[in-house]
Amino acid sequence: MGKWLTHRAWKTRAGTSGLILLGLAIVASAPYSRANTTNALLDLQATMQTIYRDRQNAIVRVKVATETREGDSEPKVVLRVFSGFFISQIGQVLTSHLPPDETTRVWIEQNGISYLADVVGTDPRTNVALLQVINLPKNFGFIELSPDKERREIGSLAFAVTSPLDFKPTPKFGLVAGFESHFAEVVFPMTYTRLSIPIGPAEGGSPAFDANNELSGIVLATLPEVESSYIIPTKALFRIAEQLKAYQKVRYGVLPIEFEEKADEYNIDRQVLVKSIVAGSPAERSGLQAKDVVTAIDSQPILNLNDLRDRVFFKNPGDFLLFTIKRAGRELEFAILLEPQEDHLPENGSGSN
Repeated sequence: MGKWLTHRAWKTRAGTSGLILLGLAIVASAPYSRANTTNALLDLQATMQTIYRDRQNAIVRVKVATETREGDSEPKVVLRVFSGFFISQIGQVLTSHLPPDETTRVWIEQNGISYLADVVGTDPRTNVALLQVINLPKNFGFIELSPDKERREIGSLAFAVTSPLDFKPTPKFGLVAGFESHFAEVVFPMTYTRLSIPIGPAEGGSPAFDANNELSGIVLATLPEVESSYIIPTKALFRIAEQLKAYQKVRYGVLPIEFEEKADEYNIDRQVLVKSIVAGSPAERSGLQAKDVVTAIDSQPILNLNDLRDRVFFKNPGDFLLFTIKRAGRELEFAILLEPQEDHLPENGSGSN
């Protein structure tokens, strides 16, 4: 997961989303007069300018120096560059994951000035790191995280302010394009939001916003084939940041269960089923069985794997989840323990779904 989300693992190319969106705006406005079309484009321009003006002082460039040595050769310093943003007035910064064993020195840059930083905590699974800047800039903005921020619908406008390479903060815009809790063979810990905003070198760790100038999430991975990127939504990002502050890592719970999403018996809808359960686990002893259809967790409907992964992510290790399932026409309930990840042995074959 961490390796997939690490920005270095992706090849990037110049995006054309801005031109595409401009074309879409003009086509969509065909029934309107030229004046209305112009006003709509000016409104979009004003929104982007407002977001950029309000948020640019919270954006930083993050640089990480790593010293490596091969054999008896001289040490070699490797420099990696990311984007990041302040989330508090005490100088905490969110950025991309920084492996502790590969990190020698960390600093941020803002307005051409460097400031040393310490790594508070980092999480390879979500690719998020929390920094504490040591000597703060005299004037900087910060972007507050909200635990109650809900994601926008597909088709909503999306904006980002990045710090590409050695350029100043740079605005970008696109649309909310989708919601996925996995990509190819990679399973995410929760549902990510896909934006039609491609990101390039050093732009991982940038904040994304909606048209109300509210934080939508942090940009962490790019999909160059479709000129898109993935963000961790603000609600999940708030939880990650709080865990990094408290534990220097994110505490995950796991279920010794593998799930799958399939068409229902009438082939008109999707449903989530129990695919397998680890033998001898508390989940098996509870009475849950393979082929059970999961309809709800803690009374919240489960319509797909996105729903299920979100329910698990926002619970704490050691909590019980109340599963409502259908089996042979009957509705049953089972309380399943969310086991601490560190206590769950890999050889038990726990499912990450």
